[in-house]
Amino acid sequence: MKISRSLVQEEIPRSRSCLPPDGGKLVQTLNLYEGGGRHIPILPLTAIDPIASISMFSTYRSILSVPGAKAFTSAAFIARLPIAMIALGIVLYVSDITGSYALAGALTGVFTLSAAGFAIVTSRLLDRYGQRRVLPGLIAIHGTALVGFTLLVASESTVVLWFISIAVAGGAQPAIGAAVRTRWVYVLKSDGRVRSAFALESILDELVFTIGPLLASTLALQIALPLPLVAAAGLAVAGTLVLAALKSSDPPPSGGRRANLQPHHAWGQPGLFVMISTAIGTGVVFGAFEVSAVAFARGLNAAGATGIVLAMFALGSMVGGLWFGSRHFGAPLPTQLIWTSIALVVVLAPMPFLSSILTLSVAAGIAGTAVAPLLITLFSLTQRLVPPHLLTEGLTWSNSGLAIGFSAGAAIGGLLLDTSGPQAGFGLAIGGALLALVVAFLFRNRLHLAIRPPTAGPPPVPLNDEPIAGPTPIP
Repeated sequence: MKISRSLVQEEIPRSRSCLPPDGGKLVQTLNLYEGGGRHIPILPLTAIDPIASISMFSTYRSILSVPGAKAFTSAAFIARLPIAMIALGIVLYVSDITGSYALAGALTGVFTLSAAGFAIVTSRLLDRYGQRRVLPGLIAIHGTALVGFTLLVASESTVVLWFISIAVAGGAQPAIGAAVRTRWVYVLKSDGRVRSAFALESILDELVFTIGPLLASTLALQIALPLPLVAAAGLAVAGTLVLAALKSSDPPPSGGRRANLQPHHAWGQPGLFVMISTAIGTGVVFGAFEVSAVAFARGLNAAGATGIVLAMFALGSMVGGLWFGSRHFGAPLPTQLIWTSIALVVVLAPMPFLSSILTLSVAAGIAGTAVAPLLITLFSLTQRLVPPHLLTEGLTWSNSGLAIGFSAGAAIGGLLLDTSGPQAGFGLAIGGALLALVVAFLFRNRLHLAIRPPTAGPPPVPLNDEPIAGPTPIP
C-alpha cells in the first residue's frame, strides 16, 4: 500500500529496515532523494494513487493497533507536555515575582539553550546505552532541578542560583520526541507505516503546544504561580518513567558503534549555515511572541488569556501544517522558503497595532498557519543539503538555530517589554521573520547549487547511532 505521508516535503525517504544476523540490531537505509526536489503531501492521496484509498484516521488507527504502540505514545505525550508549559511558566512566575520581563526572558532563554545544547549529548547516551537505563537518571535530574528552581525563586535567593538551576533542568531534559520516534521505527521495523507514525507524532507535538499553554496559565493564575513548573516536573517524571519501563518497545542500545562514512560531521556542508540563520530568525519570532503575549494580556488585566493566545498560535500552526503538507508545489524548495518567509512577515505585520485579547487571539491563529509551512520547508531543505548518514545531525543544527533564536527573542523581547511595551516585542517578532526572509532571498542561488542531486541511497546506517534532538516539527 503506497501512502504519501510525513510533515516534511519532497524527498520522503522510503525506510527499508532489516535485522542483520550479527545481534539483530535495527538498521535503516534512507533513500532521501526520490522526489526530485518537489513537495510530497502528508495525507493519503486517493486521486494520485487509487490504492491509497484508506483514510488518514484509518491509517493512524492501524499504527496504534501495533502491540505496545498506544502505551508508549501515550506515555511520551505526557512526558513532553511540560515542554509547552515550562517557558510560559517561567515568564509568568519570574515576571510576577521580580517585575522584570528581561530577567524572565533571560531565564527562559538559558533553559532553551541548555536543552538544545545538551540534546545531542543526551540523545547519544540514549542511543548508546538504551532508553531504559538512561531516561530515569536524566528525568530525576531534570525534575529535581526544575523544582529546585521554583523554590529558589520563591525564597528570593541570589539570581545566579536561578540561572544555574534552570540551566541544569534544561540540560537534563530528555529528548522524548527522539525517543518515541525511535520506538516507532523499532516496533514497525520494515513496515511502510513508519512515516505515518512520524506524522502522528508531529500532530501530537502541535497538540502539546495547544494544551500546554492553556494548562500552564490556568494553574498559574487560578491556583498558584509556581504550580505550572511543579506540575511540569511531575508530568515529565511520571511520563518518562512509564516510557522507560515499557521494555517491549525499547530499541536495543547501539553500544557506541559508528558507521565508517565520510564526512563525519554535517557542519560545513554547503548551504547549511543558511538553514541555521533562517532558523534563528524564525526562533526569534517564537521567543518574542511568547513573552509579548504575556505582557499584552497582563496590560489588559487578562493574564489568564495568555494560554488561549498561545494555544491559538499552535492550533493555527497545526492547521497550516496539515494544509501545506497535503498540497503539491512545483516551485523549488529555495523558492518555497522565500514565499513561506514572506507569508510569515505578512501575517505578523498587524500584531503591534492590536488592542484586545480577541483580536490578538484571532491574529495569533492566522499567524500560526504560516509557521508550519516555513518550518516544513526549512527542514526539508536541510534534508537535501547534508549526506543521508548525517541527516539527523543536520536537522539538529537547524533545530539548534531555532533554539538560539528563541532564546534571543525571549531575552531581547523581555528588555523591550520593560522599556517600550508589548508593541515593541511584537515588532521584534516581525524583525525575526524579516531576518529569515532576507537570508532566504540573499542566499537563494547558493541553496539551489548546494542541493544534493538524486542518489541511489547510502549504505545502511545503524539507526541508534544517530542523535535526534527532539521534539521537533519534523519526523
